[in-house]
Amino acid sequence: MAREAPPAPPEGLFYPGADAAAEAERRTASPNPGADVLVDMHRGAWSRRTLLRWAGWGTILALVGQWLAGFGVFFWPKKVGAFGGEINGGNVSDFQIGDVKLVQDAKAYLSRVPEGIVALWWKCPHLGCTVPWKPEDPSMDSIEPKGRFNCPCHGSIYDRYGNIIQGPAPRPMDVFPVTIREGKVYIDTNPTHAIQRTSDTVKTFPVNV
Repeated sequence: MAREAPPAPPEGLFYPGADAAAEAERRTASPNPGADVLVDMHRGAWSRRTLLRWAGWGTILALVGQWLAGFGVFFWPKKVGAFGGEINGGNVSDFQIGDVKLVQDAKAYLSRVPEGIVALWWKCPHLGCTVPWKPEDPSMDSIEPKGRFNCPCHGSIYDRYGNIIQGPAPRPMDVFPVTIREGKVYIDTNPTHAIQRTSDTVKTFPVNV
């Protein structure tokens, strides 16, 4: 009487079955297990390695894009009327010699001196504090008896030209380029266009009106 063949082991956790065994054998034989598995896409078939490569490049490009966007916000010229672009500072006829006018949108003061008009950036060259104009303080120039710039952070004092008179600031206040068109004063507030001066050159930058 013929002997019956032993029953096949049940499939389960410890008996994965013939299909799983074949898959395990294929992976063992491959030098890069999983790299040759094709992933069906809408168009064609891409390998897992290709997908990972594209994902990596996408992440790098996203980071570079964010960095360029932040860089551009500060350095790229903005629209007219906003800081970073050209701002109308008022009529030339509104300024008398000795006048100092705050132009809030420009973050600057327009100072009318005998040589013309100068746009002083309110940022202290020492540590970047905002420098206020003190119209009732004793003057540091011979133009008027009162009025000077006085930095509240470390006590740097400037005259109507923005020249440093005393304090820790390393140089005079920086100036923005000024143009006169049709009787109006226009200030170029792009920070990359700001001009650094020395005490010997402060009187050469006012624009003649």
